[in-house]
Amino acid sequence: MAIQGRIKHVVVLMLENRSFDQIFGFREGVEGLSGNEFNVLNPSAGASGGNPKITVGQEAPFTINLGGGPDHNLATVNLQLFGHDSNPVAGENPRNNGFAASYQQQLLRFSSHPSTTDVRVVMQSFSSGSLPAIEALADNFCLFDHWFCEVPSSTDPNRLYMHAATSIGNARNVFQKQFPNTRTIYNSIEDAGLTWATYDFDLNEVRTQFPGTHTNSQNFRRFNPRFADDVANNSLPNYSFIFPRFINSHGPQNDQHAPRDLRPGDQLIAQVYNTLRSNLDVWNAAAFIVTYDEHGGFFDHVPPPSDGVFNPDGINAEPVQSTHLFTPAFDFKRLGPRVPVLLASPWVKKGIVVSDRFQHTSVLATLKKMFGLSDFLTQRDRHANTFEHLFNELAAPRTDTPEQLPEVAIEEAAHVLDSVAPSDAGELPLDDTQQEMMMGVLAITQSSSETPTAVPTTQAAAAQFVQERLDSHFGPRAS
Repeated sequence: MAIQGRIKHVVVLMLENRSFDQIFGFREGVEGLSGNEFNVLNPSAGASGGNPKITVGQEAPFTINLGGGPDHNLATVNLQLFGHDSNPVAGENPRNNGFAASYQQQLLRFSSHPSTTDVRVVMQSFSSGSLPAIEALADNFCLFDHWFCEVPSSTDPNRLYMHAATSIGNARNVFQKQFPNTRTIYNSIEDAGLTWATYDFDLNEVRTQFPGTHTNSQNFRRFNPRFADDVANNSLPNYSFIFPRFINSHGPQNDQHAPRDLRPGDQLIAQVYNTLRSNLDVWNAAAFIVTYDEHGGFFDHVPPPSDGVFNPDGINAEPVQSTHLFTPAFDFKRLGPRVPVLLASPWVKKGIVVSDRFQHTSVLATLKKMFGLSDFLTQRDRHANTFEHLFNELAAPRTDTPEQLPEVAIEEAAHVLDSVAPSDAGELPLDDTQQEMMMGVLAITQSSSETPTAVPTTQAAAAQFVQERLDSHFGPRAS
């Protein structure tokens, strides 16, 4: 099928766990912060000496050294949005008043007396100049300031929506589950006679959780060196989805998942853009989208919407009590908090801010329209707003787009975390999400006849475990 339109290549990079306000809250010209927004430690009571205001500011740290980053499962996001951890009652609107309370509760697992300074981390934004690559994208292209994640919860359900416009009734991480009968955007693209590929460093939920996409092993590629090679050789697919490095081995973890350093992720943004920009034949027909799976528990002041939000497929999430976590029931009729999203293309006007409401499935709905795909995947992408019109506002591709995005400098000391030197970073322990991911890899790849295997507990061991298990089970990725 020949694509009728200006954009022949759509490239999506989905990073991890940052709210719009944390990255762009103090940027001029957006729905941002005044500087007076605050939470209190007890959202059910007014501010007082014993219940101090925790105010927003511009002192966000690149790494977090107490705890593992803010919690962001469904119950804790309820607390962040409504001031209590149960689902809202009919007519109850989000007040975004429980972020400090939620974070303090989490820090109590690591310290008996977390300080107000410790808690303030969850309310802080990055100052101008901290993240030069993502800021340069906003300066030169399009920034969406009302883009919401699909589920007010954690990583996996939001990433599932990005691929299938549903989380198949799951409101929590279910890395151990596969969905062989679920249709994805990759199936739609393939059925239309178009091409697609995922590029990853280690983990890739399309590879592990959607076996119905495994019609061609060449669709699953190593980011290095294959992405740069495909751009240089004019062989970039029509749709590319890039996964960051989730495990701190063979290079620093660059997914931007707290508590790890945010800067390698900003370097990855620059690397992807600079690669695309290096071949004008590709760049002049390309759209590069940077997005985040969810807010990661960091403060955002804009209440997520529930009007016009449809359950995608009629499947509700049942309440689940796991060992350490209770996940309430959920009907998928409200969105999660705002996340930063940028759109870079020579066909997009310079420095624009788009304030219409969008969500992750807007990408899928836009692909359906741009590429003439046969149908939407679920009710969620069927009703999502689309942004294909942004590519039709210029008469010709821009010639003033930056040839290179700046890369943030990371001094050696920035890699030090938990008193571990950079040369020993592979010995860092796994965080909670990484542990869940390892359990998912094991569950999917372990046969019933296999001797039970323990999951690794350090970064380097986890990286080796992932590569060996997934390559043995699915076959190696294309290099």
